[in-house]
Amino acid sequence: MLYFIISLFSTIIGAIVGIGGGLIIRPLLANMGVAKSVASFTSSVVVLSMAVVTLLTYMKNGEKIEVKKLSLLALGSIIGGFIGGTFLKYVNENFIDIAYIFMLLLVLLSVIFREKIPEINIKNPLGQMVIGVITGGLSGFFGIGGGPFQVTALIVFFGEYPREAAVDSVFITFLTTLSSLTKYTMNGYMDFSIALFMIPAAIIGGYAGSKINRKISSNKVSAIFIASVLFIIVMQSFTIVYKYMN
Repeated sequence: MLYFIISLFSTIIGAIVGIGGGLIIRPLLANMGVAKSVASFTSSVVVLSMAVVTLLTYMKNGEKIEVKKLSLLALGSIIGGFIGGTFLKYVNENFIDIAYIFMLLLVLLSVIFREKIPEINIKNPLGQMVIGVITGGLSGFFGIGGGPFQVTALIVFFGEYPREAAVDSVFITFLTTLSSLTKYTMNGYMDFSIALFMIPAAIIGGYAGSKINRKISSNKVSAIFIASVLFIIVMQSFTIVYKYMN
């Protein structure tokens, strides 16, 4: 029942603001004693389920998705994720924990003060892929899903409103998560023991979150995004404190 609740809460928030849900699911499962490989695979399966339902709901309701631009961002993100993940094993874990919180604070400031940032709208395909490489690199380096970085990049570098960025981020998440799952499967990390309890909740969460996204204003989507990132910062801070105390 607890797995179902975690999945439902995470995917509703993920579908509303475009952060996927894995940012919440994976650390919670790890703190519950679930093996890292199982937590990563489960998180990816749940997020993929949420993304599929969310995208189908958006398309059914007439949401327009710029497939070319977002596919370039996703491709760049996949490449960047590999690069960032390669550097991950050479850096001190304590540094990564602190740097992650610092980057999330930058994400918060970028969204809060987005109206004071000069408007940028990158249309060059190479530029779009470079932004994808950067967001993917950060995600791979910190070992997390790229939701917050993707949403922020779409707002800052592509002039999107938070609500629009949330929709586009889910599409990118769908492609990048599909890539991650392929990698996990090839490495033999298939374990549905927990995912089976969480997938039904992800389907409900994806549908409910996408419906809520359409009914609320962009400012409210932005407020939920900010609250979600703050929650992740607090959760990460508690994890660091717990790690140092033990």
